[in-house]
Amino acid sequence: MTAPHPQRRCTLLAGIRVERGAMADWRAMAPLHYRSHHAGAITDVFRMVYDPVGEQGQDGSKVPRSFRSGLDGDARLGRSGLGEAILVGVIVVSRSALSLGGRDRATGGRYRTAGMGRMATANLVNRELRVISRVVIAPNWRGLGLASRLVAETLPQVGTPYVEAMAAMGRVHPFFERGGMTAYPQPPSRQGERLRACLEAVGIGRCDRRSAEALGRAIDALAAGPARLARREICRWARSYLGAKNHRTNRPDRRRMLELVARHLDSTPVYYLWRRENTP
Repeated sequence: MTAPHPQRRCTLLAGIRVERGAMADWRAMAPLHYRSHHAGAITDVFRMVYDPVGEQGQDGSKVPRSFRSGLDGDARLGRSGLGEAILVGVIVVSRSALSLGGRDRATGGRYRTAGMGRMATANLVNRELRVISRVVIAPNWRGLGLASRLVAETLPQVGTPYVEAMAAMGRVHPFFERGGMTAYPQPPSRQGERLRACLEAVGIGRCDRRSAEALGRAIDALAAGPARLARREICRWARSYLGAKNHRTNRPDRRRMLELVARHLDSTPVYYLWRRENTP
């Protein structure tokens, strides 16, 4: 029987380091993120860098050309003592929202505004909490576990007792959990349940909500009454969804509302919280 080959470790990982970055690093990586480039009130940016030894890896192996090229997110950082460094990933940390349902469940209501006053709550949140608002890994470097490593190495550097995050696809890509955060799956919202029930009632199933284009075609194919009901409920849900995110009234256009429904209605967001050691 042939002996199994020993598992080989990716030698490129030896050249990876995590360090404090700047807004320029986030701006370089922002186009690769699926959400908007606005990440709230940013307080910290950390970057992940690959620093090769000339044109070779740390162990002398040849670095594949695809990892050295400027394709799709590899940003050159200039010459260093070890060669030309490449920007591999960025994590952005921002000030947290004043209230969040997942946070209340995870902390036992420590930050609820009731009985404390808005100003006192804001001071407590700003003193104790930060949120990971963006995590981006360059396409050529994905699949190596770098997002989890970036989270794990930066959490202790943020400086607050708690760091939180929200992920729409947390169940599918649990890199926050692998980076040391605790997951708190969120129950579906009443508004989301209402819209799903309405769409199902008029004949628009989950497969019709796979994209904004598909949803638009499904609505346009309905009779006048059901189509009017679907549009009204979509508008109601979209305004509620954006208002909860931005704490203000929003009036999105049709295209924006359809995109929101296709992207977020059937997602199962997960709230994550990291506690510094010896924090209650």
